[in-house]
Amino acid sequence: MDLLTLTLNEERRVTLTAVLQGTGGEYHKLTKRRPAVLVLPGGGYDYCSERESEPVALAFAKAGYQAFVLRYSTGAFKDWPNPMEDYEQAMELIRGKADEWNLWPDKLAVIGFSAGGHLAACGATIGRNRPDAAVLIYPVTTQESADMCGAGMPAPVEHVSASTPPCFLAATRTDMTVPVLDSLRFEQELVRYGIEFESHIYGYGNHGFATGDPYMNDTPVCARTADWIPDCIGWLEDLFGVPTFTGFEDPVCPRTVNADRADVLSLDCTVAHLLRQEGEAAELLTPVRSALDRAVAEYSDHGRNVEPLFRLRTLREMLRRIGFPAEDLGDLDDALKKIPNPEKA
Repeated sequence: MDLLTLTLNEERRVTLTAVLQGTGGEYHKLTKRRPAVLVLPGGGYDYCSERESEPVALAFAKAGYQAFVLRYSTGAFKDWPNPMEDYEQAMELIRGKADEWNLWPDKLAVIGFSAGGHLAACGATIGRNRPDAAVLIYPVTTQESADMCGAGMPAPVEHVSASTPPCFLAATRTDMTVPVLDSLRFEQELVRYGIEFESHIYGYGNHGFATGDPYMNDTPVCARTADWIPDCIGWLEDLFGVPTFTGFEDPVCPRTVNADRADVLSLDCTVAHLLRQEGEAAELLTPVRSALDRAVAEYSDHGRNVEPLFRLRTLREMLRRIGFPAEDLGDLDDALKKIPNPEKA
């Protein structure tokens, strides 16, 4: 294991600490590269918390990740966009050294706590260098909370879009520093744009529970808060794939729950979205409409209305459920993917 500390901005005391591990040899599951995480500690932009720095990086290093900690601009240098510039520089450096540091540049997650969660959420929503996943732990996301950190700081919740990467969120219901609503409102926007996410809102505990270990907290905190780390690692494996002897298995978790905002149409769009289409798409879907009408009528005869499911379920899933010929699905999907999505956002 190599431990490096690089100075990114001497005047602002910005540093990037790297916890780097080997590949191949005894690490049979990691024959070429590792996934990576960039940790952004909290501290209200006044300082970078030590409890949310190396202890977090080492927990992910233990799980096989190359791990980095960015101590970004704080205190007298916290004015926006200084911290954002630090984040961009760190992301560019990590991806630029992917070969040297043995990491996958497309399996890089950012993990942010509180103000660091604000910075991570900004990176995920308005950053030039978007992470492949964002882990937001009791994050600042609303304008009201961002204003408490400093003037001129953006509200990430207002910038969620179809380009936002999958997110993992954790917070406590009784957080009296950053309200749980910051997490919930961010999640609402992720739902709006169909972005994949996982959320854990624990019953009680003060702000800043870090890893959730008892020695990290001087007030009672729900014992299950410590589960966020293994839960997050499991979620990242769903998203990035599980490392095996021969490489990474295919991910089981897509970055979006449907393709309603993709560049082109496909069977992975929701039924409602596809049924709104006109022209060539409508013609392709003529046999599908007939099959869906028959299914609706059949369920109606048994006293059930399934049409509300059209808003949530993809056409692929719905057609499989009603027994649409499997051999026709591939051809239909290929044809739809040749049609631009007029409602892409």
